[in-house]
Amino acid sequence: MTEWRQFKLKDILEPDGYIRGPFGSSLRRGELKNEGIPVYEQEHAIKGIRKFRYYIDQNKFNELKRFCVKTGDIIISCSGTVGEVSVIKEEDPKGIISQALLILRADKNVAYQPFLKYFLMSPYGKSSITSRSDGSVQVNIAKRQVIENIDILLPPLPEQKAIAEVLSSLDDKIDLLTRQNKTLEDLAQAYFRKWFIEDASDEWEVGKAKDYFEIGIGKTPPRKEEHWFSKNNNDVVWVSISDMGKAGMFIGDSSEYLTKNAVKQFNIKRVPKGAIILSFKLTVGRVAIALRDFTTNEAIAHFIYRNLYEREYLYFYLKTFDYYSLGSTSSIATAVNSKIIKDMPFVMPDVETLKKYHKIAAPMFSKIESNTNQILTLQKIRDTLLPKLISGEIRVKM
Repeated sequence: MTEWRQFKLKDILEPDGYIRGPFGSSLRRGELKNEGIPVYEQEHAIKGIRKFRYYIDQNKFNELKRFCVKTGDIIISCSGTVGEVSVIKEEDPKGIISQALLILRADKNVAYQPFLKYFLMSPYGKSSITSRSDGSVQVNIAKRQVIENIDILLPPLPEQKAIAEVLSSLDDKIDLLTRQNKTLEDLAQAYFRKWFIEDASDEWEVGKAKDYFEIGIGKTPPRKEEHWFSKNNNDVVWVSISDMGKAGMFIGDSSEYLTKNAVKQFNIKRVPKGAIILSFKLTVGRVAIALRDFTTNEAIAHFIYRNLYEREYLYFYLKTFDYYSLGSTSSIATAVNSKIIKDMPFVMPDVETLKKYHKIAAPMFSKIESNTNQILTLQKIRDTLLPKLISGEIRVKM
């Protein structure tokens, strides 16, 4: 380890390699367009997605071009969910970052940008950012002078590249499986739209969701009593809306767990494997299928279907439903309560149509489930290797 050296983050960045998004006054809502040059937001760092809600015109871009992303840039979420990272790839569109993002650009003579990304993804790197963040209601990333003084241990450039290549090989496989899942889900959804929206029958039965499914709601133990919560994955998985935001069609893990005593003490309903969960507070309309038994917080409902052939239809029905049509029980954030969810209108097609759709869509769902299990395995391998490689505990032969 004698050739590894300690640096401050600021010492391994380009001269202008620390770029926080423009202040709100520099980019007002009225200046945002429906097309043009895209604006990167929090979700692009948190989820790694590249779908855009907002754009700016060329004149505004010229004014804010110093906030434009470049290939290889690391973008970091700065508010709420702090410290999530994504890398701008060559195929990603030119665009500027919002106020809620930070760009980091490494000095190529000192640090290999992919290595820096993995450092920031490691438990130590992420903790270095999140532990310095502040805000009692809305957590925000710490000030520049604090973040720039984070310590980072660097091996020589060839070893940085070798370490990054090992981890990238796992991420490449994860990315391939993720893209395959998206293609399969898009195809299954196209069939859903054709059969159940475009060619919908007026003769199909209309009732309430609770008429057709057993619907349960999660629960959160008192936060003041931290002994109910755990980081030990041998305890009971406790899924939050944030976990759903990072998952795809299937979800089986979370960032937080409940002790078995907490589940028993507060009579928290377990979500059975195969049930479909739906977020209905703050962020409404996230949908996923349980890969295993787990629990959820009170912002998530779970639907247990009576017949397997209803699964694929229920999943896309919940995913495409217009939740704004249900109204809101909150003046602060979009939310509907559990009673409204149970009473939400539900269109139930005839059994034969459901069975025909199930025959087409079920193999796609099964392949996505298989891919998701592979992704979870690869992620665990990567996450186990990551801190050991970044710290030098495991060395890579070059």
